[in-house]
Amino acid sequence: MDNYEKTDKVVEYAFSLGVSDAKIMVPGLIPVDNRFPRYCKEPGCPGYGRSMSCPPNVKGPDWFRKYLKKFNHALVFKFDVPSTTLLSEDRHDVTRLIHETASGIERFAVDGGFKNSKGFAGGSCKELFCGDYNECRVVAGKGECRNPAVARQSMSGMGVDFLKLTKLVNWKMNIITKDTDPDEIPMGFMAGLVLLG
Repeated sequence: MDNYEKTDKVVEYAFSLGVSDAKIMVPGLIPVDNRFPRYCKEPGCPGYGRSMSCPPNVKGPDWFRKYLKKFNHALVFKFDVPSTTLLSEDRHDVTRLIHETASGIERFAVDGGFKNSKGFAGGSCKELFCGDYNECRVVAGKGECRNPAVARQSMSGMGVDFLKLTKLVNWKMNIITKDTDPDEIPMGFMAGLVLLG
């Protein structure tokens, strides 16, 4: 099976997991901007500094640009989500689903011949999988990750400019903020990324 057949299988698998869309792109086209990890610190994400998957505990944009050169294919996927969900506590369920889907696609790709595949997601794994614990064991230096099968590193922490990325794959992105009127913008989406190699 050649790489194109293998990538087709990975896309098919992504759809079997219920994604709204999945596309293969050239990893070198993924837009990376050094400003994005700084946004995690200021104005401030609750996950900043609290997990192994978020800044400042990830290698960041400069490393990620070099890392992308090791791959020939990248799969981006999304779940369309009602704005009312994204504006509620239920958004954590969707973010958890992004991590689980990225890790699932990653495992499928590894089993299918892309041995070095690596998934990335949005949202802090600490908040999603270890919210009942005071600290991330890895960050605290007290052991290994409690959820290595599903927790994935932050796309923002790697500097991925998601707005630019959505334009490259022709996804219309409605930016959802706390001031969004769901009647005016009824749908948004959340997405993840898996490098195939």
